[in-house]
Amino acid sequence: MSNPPFPIRGVIEGFYGLFYTAPEREDLISFIAAHGYNQYIYGPKNDRQHRARWREPYPDFIMKQFAETVKLSEELGIDFCYSIGSGVSINYAAEEDFHHITTKFQAFYDIGVRTFMIMLDDISAEFRHKEEQMMFASYGEAHVSLTNKLFHWLKSLDSTCQLAICPTDYHGLAPFSDYIHELGRGLDPEINIYYTGPDICSETITEQDATDFAKAVKRKPVIWDNYPVNDLAMSSEMHIGPISGRASTLPKVCKGFIVNTMPQAEASKIALLTFADYFEKPESYNPWNSWEKALKVIGGEEHYHALRRFAENSLFSCLGYQDAEQLKLLTANALSALQSGELATNSIYVQKLYEYLDSLDEAGYTLKFRMTNYHLRNNLAPWIELMESWAWAGRRAIAVLRALEKNEEVDLLVNLLKESTLEVEKHPKRYAGRILHPLIEFALARVELNK
Repeated sequence: MSNPPFPIRGVIEGFYGLFYTAPEREDLISFIAAHGYNQYIYGPKNDRQHRARWREPYPDFIMKQFAETVKLSEELGIDFCYSIGSGVSINYAAEEDFHHITTKFQAFYDIGVRTFMIMLDDISAEFRHKEEQMMFASYGEAHVSLTNKLFHWLKSLDSTCQLAICPTDYHGLAPFSDYIHELGRGLDPEINIYYTGPDICSETITEQDATDFAKAVKRKPVIWDNYPVNDLAMSSEMHIGPISGRASTLPKVCKGFIVNTMPQAEASKIALLTFADYFEKPESYNPWNSWEKALKVIGGEEHYHALRRFAENSLFSCLGYQDAEQLKLLTANALSALQSGELATNSIYVQKLYEYLDSLDEAGYTLKFRMTNYHLRNNLAPWIELMESWAWAGRRAIAVLRALEKNEEVDLLVNLLKESTLEVEKHPKRYAGRILHPLIEFALARVELNK
């Protein structure tokens, strides 16, 4: 990519939960290298040597894996960045803790890493030790001192070394906290600062949002985009839609952009391809055109229609897309027809919904047993199974109504409907919300009326 709008175009493995295996990580690095990215940041929250037990060295065999990954990254033109989540338990006044960080960084420097990051996010903004309170007037001052000291230490190793910080306050709107302004005044101007936008997971990030943050921190920020990540409270969701809501003018006020992926590495590639299109030409980026292409690239042309059918009902996220719009419309039309007195056996609206539910079931079968991207199949499997359960529940509700209209025995059908509904309600994942519940409740109420 010549003269790219965003100088930094990265992926961050920065989520909570099951982080990537070395082969998954290397596959993802190879993928982003082929699509215009130039940085990979390692920082999964559940890596204990990164965060919970950050003072501990990595086992030798893990460092060997890292060395191979760093070598691959270099060959592919990807800047591999190692980050440390020391803020969870650091004593900012202790030289010993500073030494622990530099020892960890030195180990990665020795295998070729030249870009580092300190993560001071998702921590309590208060001192834990009396000596910290005596040494620093504020939490911001402690972070400035530690980060600048690390930066100067890295520069003493090699002038090409770089350092970034994810601050404790990493989102919001102007005027921002005193802490953010203190970082802006105190941090070396070469240190990059990350910003996730107005919210932790932002629906939109405008030029004004980034401009205001840049003014507060006295440098262009790097956007840390918390889409498509689906950790913690979002773990039931599969974020498979395109990126949207990012201003086309952000390159004017941002130094770069990094994308926080899902624990499902292969499924994350769909959103990553849409980010790649946005990075290349933000002024002409079309989310839905980009998305259609991404589905074909990741799922395969021959399985596009099945993947598209699945994906159009899995758009719920911070981006604010309409949830399962087609299914919602078809269900509303069918229910309205039934409530107005149309028969389930004759209504064209009920038939259209039934056919759509059939297509969901067929899509599930194709994705599970015909799609050759097995990593994607495995990533999506829990949500595919829930989609199939919804398809069965909806069709069984319609079958109950049709049987009632024909004065047929419905006990078996009702039991099957309740079984499918229970499967949906007990499932740990989220797919298409509760769109079909009114139809199911309508069918069960009609059963009671006919007793």
